[in-house]
Amino acid sequence: MIKKRSLILLLGCMVIFFPGAFLFGFPGIMPGHWQANLGASKSDIGRIMFFILIGTGFSMYMAGKLQQRLPFHYLIFTGSLICSLVMFYAARAGSMIDIYAWGFIAGFFSGFIYVPALTVVQIIFLPKTGLPIGMINLTFGGAAALFSPVFSVLLIEKGPLAATDTAAWTALILGTSVALLVRIPRQEGETRPRARVSPSLNFKQTVRLKPFWYLWFAWAFAGASGISMIVLSSAIGQNLGFDMASYVYILTGFNIMNGAGRLICGRLADSLPKQKILMTCFLISASAYLMLCLSHHLLVVSCLAALVGLSFGAMFTVSAPLVSECFGLENFGPVFGLVFTAYGFVAGCIGPWLSGVLLDVTQGNFNLVFVYFALLYLAAAGLIIRVKPVPVGYRG
Repeated sequence: MIKKRSLILLLGCMVIFFPGAFLFGFPGIMPGHWQANLGASKSDIGRIMFFILIGTGFSMYMAGKLQQRLPFHYLIFTGSLICSLVMFYAARAGSMIDIYAWGFIAGFFSGFIYVPALTVVQIIFLPKTGLPIGMINLTFGGAAALFSPVFSVLLIEKGPLAATDTAAWTALILGTSVALLVRIPRQEGETRPRARVSPSLNFKQTVRLKPFWYLWFAWAFAGASGISMIVLSSAIGQNLGFDMASYVYILTGFNIMNGAGRLICGRLADSLPKQKILMTCFLISASAYLMLCLSHHLLVVSCLAALVGLSFGAMFTVSAPLVSECFGLENFGPVFGLVFTAYGFVAGCIGPWLSGVLLDVTQGNFNLVFVYFALLYLAAAGLIIRVKPVPVGYRG
């Protein structure tokens, strides 16, 4: 059984790798090409992540509901197939509208992979779910750390069309080939997979609770500040006078800790209070954004971007078991999906989009943007510490 669980975890990591690489790497590498060939402004670039997040916002809750009716692996296969195919469309974009369409579609169908994969992992690894969830999230967030340097080389040597097509074919072949295998293993002597779940609140009871909304707003604020670094990385590098080969290290630093932070914080979540882990990470990232106001060296800027990546990764990894701990596992999919709407519908507006507008209006005043994101992280830290488990016997 242990070998089966480990194999399923490995396959889950494989299938989530490519959506993570595309969503977290592609918008950070391509702005120069889109500005030169599609006439995109900084606010246009900022809106890409907005459409990605809107797509995920719609799909996470939907995927959570669908997985209560359809097999997990069917949803995962569908998500993997569409996320791969839509990259061919992005390679042939003739305007920023095409890029926005790519972002929405890829973001939407990534939810069909992410939520079922998290649910499968939690069910088969109970009660110690932090580390395996961290590994899934490590792959999802850290994939871009591998993808970004490789794709940058392909972009320089082969051009955007060939580079993007190569990435799409790789995802199509490797991702979909394992998607149908990510499922709850059958126990010997059983005719159906057994899902072990804890007693839970129903969905209506959960959304009436203040702790749920503290978590929702914490995701909106911390998600906005974290996701913006993906889009801002190239703009920060350009503003400091670095060339493309250099400023990719800012994005790489972010993505390395975005991924590693998911694994580290996931392991810590099995033994330490999850709220305190998140609060600490949010405070660290607030400090990092404030220090960016005074930093001009590439290595320092990359390290500070990495600290932002740490809390971004922790938010995803630690929040999943926190939802199960506070509200139960039975309705994990819909509840976590609804929490994700804060990231999908709000974070994109108050993060990448608004920061792009501020940079255009202020002729590139990054310090204003950095202070704004630091304040959002401070607010998120104050909210997350108030997320508490529901008292025993609560009936709403």
